[in-house]
Amino acid sequence: MDEPSSPAPGGCRYSLEAAGEAWSWRLTTPQGAILGGLAPDPMTARRSAVFAAFAATALERTRLRRF
Repeated sequence: MDEPSSPAPGGCRYSLEAAGEAWSWRLTTPQGAILGGLAPDPMTARRSAVFAAFAATALERTRLRRF
């Protein structure tokens, strides 16, 4: 069972896909960067994608900050 693209924090979108005995997650940021990984179950894959969204948006905010 695949999950269509869903919204995530910071304007990111993620999708989940069954990959054999694991689940693959894919995150796309508003800037077009694509991040992804594998997880043992759909709930962990979803949490991993959301965590990656928080991390990616925090890094983008830091990059844009001027000191």
